[in-house]
Amino acid sequence: MVKAWEKPMGSANLEPDAEADPSSRVNTYGRWRLRRWFWIGLSIACLVLVVLGVLMGKAAVYQPVTWGSVQAAFPGLPMGVGIKGVNNFGFVGGDYYVPPQRGVFSFGVTIYNSGSRPITIDSVALYPHSGSGFRAIWLAGPVRYTTDTNVLVTPHIHVLHDLTIAAGETIFVGIPIRTWPCGQTDGWMTDPAFYVREHFLFFSHTVALPWSMDGARLIMHDTGGAPGQPHTICAPQKATLPAR
Repeated sequence: MVKAWEKPMGSANLEPDAEADPSSRVNTYGRWRLRRWFWIGLSIACLVLVVLGVLMGKAAVYQPVTWGSVQAAFPGLPMGVGIKGVNNFGFVGGDYYVPPQRGVFSFGVTIYNSGSRPITIDSVALYPHSGSGFRAIWLAGPVRYTTDTNVLVTPHIHVLHDLTIAAGETIFVGIPIRTWPCGQTDGWMTDPAFYVREHFLFFSHTVALPWSMDGARLIMHDTGGAPGQPHTICAPQKATLPAR
């Protein structure tokens, strides 16, 4: 009689050996591979996110717009009357004195892309924000540009709007302006810059550029008054031909 707790001699061990089971080893190896590829994928994804974050951070502050190397009257636009350089001691730097004007006048400026990537210029304005309010000067028409900065005699002129300029490219820009016809001789005002609205990717910036490559401002009399009033200077009336 065989006792319950005894095994017969020569009987086989019917319990499976986990270490000797090939399917168990395959399952274990498969799980290990999945875990390994999961962590590798997660690491790559984190690295990509970090790189994208750095690139997007640089793109958000990328702003290569500066003054160019050309400073002249813009072809086809009228020049102002009596505008002259002031505060240019030793013929270095200085500002522009702009007396009251009755007609349209203009300034020729250059915009240079000093960066390594193309940018798009949306507009050029006299103030950083649009809207109503008192203005000493205002645009008198569409801003023009040409890329023929070395051929200023007969350049190809276009209206400036949503213009993409390549890295290292310069455009010559003409800004038509109006101002009040009279000003107060006992007061002064300055206009330090014009404003370039540009974007790179989907990041936009408004850049203030001075009126010359040397950092010039426009200096004007306080606006207001009428001819004949005290402390008032006015642009001369346009001459009219006698009726025939």
